[in-house]
Amino acid sequence: MTAIDHLKTRAGLLLYRQLPEEYRFLDPGEGDEPDDLEAYLHGYGHLLDLIRGTTEQAYADAFSEPIDLVSDTFGNRREIQTWLLPYLAELVGAELLAPDPVDRREELNNAVFWFKTKGTLRNIDSVSDVVSGAETVVVEGWKRVLITPRMALPPFTGPAGQIGDGDPLGAPALPLGTPDMRYSNRAIVDADGANPLYRLTKPQRDGDGIRQDPLVSFWKPRVRDGVPCFAGAYDDTAVRTPDLRNRDYPDVGPHPRRSIIHVRPPCGFFEPGLRTEPLPGGSNPLGLNTENTGSFQEFRPSDVLAAIGQPLDDDEPVPDKIVITGNLTIPEDVLVSFEDILFTGTITVMTNNNAHTRLKLDRCAVAQVNLGLPGDKPMLEATDCLFGEILSASGFAQLVYCTVMGSTHLERIWASDCLFVGDLVDVKCGGEKTCIRYSRLPDLAALAGCTAENSPTNMTDDPNFIRLHFRNGDDCVFRTANFGEPGCGVLDLTTSTSIRQGAEDEGEMGAYHHLFHAAQLRAVKLKLTDFLPLGQEVAIRYDSRLTHPAATLE
Repeated sequence: MTAIDHLKTRAGLLLYRQLPEEYRFLDPGEGDEPDDLEAYLHGYGHLLDLIRGTTEQAYADAFSEPIDLVSDTFGNRREIQTWLLPYLAELVGAELLAPDPVDRREELNNAVFWFKTKGTLRNIDSVSDVVSGAETVVVEGWKRVLITPRMALPPFTGPAGQIGDGDPLGAPALPLGTPDMRYSNRAIVDADGANPLYRLTKPQRDGDGIRQDPLVSFWKPRVRDGVPCFAGAYDDTAVRTPDLRNRDYPDVGPHPRRSIIHVRPPCGFFEPGLRTEPLPGGSNPLGLNTENTGSFQEFRPSDVLAAIGQPLDDDEPVPDKIVITGNLTIPEDVLVSFEDILFTGTITVMTNNNAHTRLKLDRCAVAQVNLGLPGDKPMLEATDCLFGEILSASGFAQLVYCTVMGSTHLERIWASDCLFVGDLVDVKCGGEKTCIRYSRLPDLAALAGCTAENSPTNMTDDPNFIRLHFRNGDDCVFRTANFGEPGCGVLDLTTSTSIRQGAEDEGEMGAYHHLFHAAQLRAVKLKLTDFLPLGQEVAIRYDSRLTHPAATLE
């Protein structure tokens, strides 16, 4: 697209085409540049395009659908503005609590359905799926609680064939408490399944890392009375004695008045199926302009792909984020900005006392950042980012909503709502040179001036990260994720509330503040207070089993 194409308008082209052929023949122009008459019509076209855009947006603002249904035909890809959703919700008497604007739109679309199904298991499952923004499975507590047999209650009141032994692979007997040690139980694929309560969706991407429609499957227990393969998981159907602990206790068990919501753990930045590209060789693999122009050179996924020789067509979908392998060096006096790029290597920022090199990162992940000498401005500005470690002899960085899994070597730092897991080395905290607020630090005493009295918004509680199943050769291990693996840096629900609600806006500290992981689950509990039967409560837990599809019975 040339510079002249940006001056042309849709309405101007339509007007010009409607002119008689004689007028267009007498107004040929030179090359791609329009002549006087065509340029005159494009002047009107700018106003007409603005009017059309305003009309299209006004129409889209009347509906809460995610995208216009005729977008592929007319090119109108407009949707309702998020600030209007509460006004539409007020018309149907709904209160929107989902922190993610995308989930809030779907929350509004389900408002009437939820009021009609209030108090049912289907209602709890639907609210949990939408407000949490993740796949959930709801387990009713009374179905998992062991009941002492009595003559007036099952199994004695049931058919004689269902007392004691049953058909483990068919219709099981009524549960008597002790699992049948002859059989194992786990979730298997139900090819004929249709019950929405046993429906599972799994996100998927194509070979280019583009999001696709989720994979939908249904599951069922292999042997309901068998020994559970994964105790406490969503597919554990064994009965137990009531758990009288508080519902907020980690891994709280079943209770007749409690429903347990099993939630698929978030993957964080490194979702499975992301497009991975290596950096080409050379000192300047992205073709950065080394002249100091005073403005940032911006790189999004499509820009990076074009720079490494894999440009996308105009009508080709663009990945929302990509993984880049290899090391990158930012030359001196260069201003660079990256968005939604995940670097598994090292980024080195070359600078000295006379250079003004600056690196800006938004929603990025970097395994290691090396910074040069400091200047008057931060050479690293990061927002909503995950770092393996930050190394510098005397660097200067500004971090907002960031997580550093390893050590942080800096002389000056401005940090807000951050999570520093490793040690802060050589950071001088005092005066106007360094400021750390609303953040988790490994040790306040190690920073001169950052005492509890001087920095009351900082804290030292240990963060707990989610643990997932990972392959280790032929074995499977249950551990926290390393950098570059799904789940890296994602906080577990066992983390203290001072971290999960410790940011200035009461969100979670660290890199996933913008994804609302902790806030979504709090919103689920708050939302369900209006839909649960009287006396019922919910307990929420991350279930790593939901990250793996149900097995196919051989």
